[in-house]
Amino acid sequence: MILILSVLLVFAIILKFFTPKEPNYLFGYQFGNAKKSTEHWKVANKYASNYMIALYSTTLILNLIFDYQKYDGYFLILTILLIGFIAMYFDIEKRLKGIDKTTTGNSGYPQ
Repeated sequence: MILILSVLLVFAIILKFFTPKEPNYLFGYQFGNAKKSTEHWKVANKYASNYMIALYSTTLILNLIFDYQKYDGYFLILTILLIGFIAMYFDIEKRLKGIDKTTTGNSGYPQ
């Protein structure tokens, strides 16, 4: 599990520093409204990379502690990852909807 979390952490760091400029189907945050516009894409990938770096770092440290203590904490680590991904999805989608509200007026039409 340490190897997997380390590789995922490296990919999250790569996403943070080498974010794709345009929406694509290969690399980056792919869910919800991320591909709606270039602005949505940049915001979604910015927050997703930060979330993933924090999440993978936390679970990697927990995994190292559990391995040192000879404790089988894989279920706890997987639960933390699942809850973290769900929280990341809802927070990013909320932020992307905030972008929509700032670009449209009260009439619902772009200004």
